[in-house]
Amino acid sequence: MIRWRTGSKWSHVAILDTDDAHVIEAKGGFGVLRSHLSEFEARYREIEYREIDGDIGRAVQLIGKPFDNVGIKGVFFRSFKHCPDSWFCSELVAYSTSFIPDEFAQYQTPETLYRLSRQCTKTLQLSAPVTTAVE
Repeated sequence: MIRWRTGSKWSHVAILDTDDAHVIEAKGGFGVLRSHLSEFEARYREIEYREIDGDIGRAVQLIGKPFDNVGIKGVFFRSFKHCPDSWFCSELVAYSTSFIPDEFAQYQTPETLYRLSRQCTKTLQLSAPVTTAVE
């Protein structure tokens, strides 16, 4: 549904943690959490790792915050309403970037973040080549 409404190949984004074994993500029904990379990879049929300038510490500080159900509906219905202390996936990643102003984080989608990111140059010791994923 997200892919269709946003015209994107991608339905989800997450941040690869500095240990290369976990991701920080905002997951529906759970909120902001730190997931093991193998569990994340198992949920998606295709994953592409991309780079985007930011501060992972901003995302880490939000672990435990609730999922932004109002915000994800806002993206879907183009109202862009959101709950300021709740997060959906692309809002979390956008908030953690160094160049998207905080007040514009709720307007970002997996597609806009994909377009703002660049091909990954870091050598990953992983089973698949996380920023974008397809269910």
